[in-house]
Amino acid sequence: MRALAQVPASADEPVPFDALAAALERFHMVPAWAARYDTDTAVAAALLRTLPEHVAGLAARGLPCRVDPVRGPLFERADLINVGLLSASERTTLEMALRFLLAFTADPSGEWLDAKDWLVTVHLPEADSGRYRLRVPDFTAPGIAVLPADGLRLPPRGVEFDTRGHQAAVRITGAYHQVHDPQARDIYLQMLDDLHARRVIYQCVAEPLRLNHQQAWQAGMADCIVVSRLITDRLRAAGLTARARRGYLLGVTGTEHAWCELFEDGRWKPIDVGLAFIPRRFPGGQDFPDTREFTDACFGSRLNRLLPCTGTDAASLIHDTLDDQPRAMFGLASGTLWKETS
Repeated sequence: MRALAQVPASADEPVPFDALAAALERFHMVPAWAARYDTDTAVAAALLRTLPEHVAGLAARGLPCRVDPVRGPLFERADLINVGLLSASERTTLEMALRFLLAFTADPSGEWLDAKDWLVTVHLPEADSGRYRLRVPDFTAPGIAVLPADGLRLPPRGVEFDTRGHQAAVRITGAYHQVHDPQARDIYLQMLDDLHARRVIYQCVAEPLRLNHQQAWQAGMADCIVVSRLITDRLRAAGLTARARRGYLLGVTGTEHAWCELFEDGRWKPIDVGLAFIPRRFPGGQDFPDTREFTDACFGSRLNRLLPCTGTDAASLIHDTLDDQPRAMFGLASGTLWKETS
């Protein structure tokens, strides 16, 4: 399993332009109405582990940008992430981060469920300015327990939002559950089939489109937030009780994540189309090991790396008070294994 996390010997070399340019044909660009062009060439080059002139070449090949008179070309972060993830170079920052994050899926199934203690750190830019409001973790969710620890920056009690970022030690205990409703299984498998057949492209989606998930799916693009909201709609339309949740998938390179929960047998059972799909095929095109058992686990079981946040319908985790808009921020959270606490 650990071979998944190995970095290729040529990782220090700049990612070649041809690999990045080929990715432009593998995803849908963010439409102008949903785009936020705020990432400059230097940051773009760092994300893609390439040269600034290669970023300029991508713009010449059709990667959308807006030219600022002072900062130069500015790009939409979601477009850059998609270029990196779909480059098949195995060397962009994004590809390597995803390898580390998903390596756990090849562990024995008990590793997905056994209680794990995490030190969760959520970073917020301009933390002292009060500009951003950040949803706090839902420490009351099943399987979540806050551990006693000194010196951590816990979010205030009884609030939905924090303005400074936070740090907490939590124990997350997974649980094996099966979903029995045949309608739910049919809906789950159909959505996975749409993704595997590339009728819809699994890619990074800009936040405004995530919140218009039906429009995103019809436009042929989806990420975990889109699929969590969409499957919730479909389960409800079938007469079932379901909700979409957003929080964090923990790891050293942790990330924002969303999933659906179906209420059955007196409990909420997670249904995670996004996490079931991603390990089946690495974005660069290389297969992960056989993960059918993991795909089955994503249909009902609670995994020990998912920390939900407050809010309903997979609501945005960050709100920018400067322009009163939701935001997506990548690299927001990290989770490292915490020492055992008695």
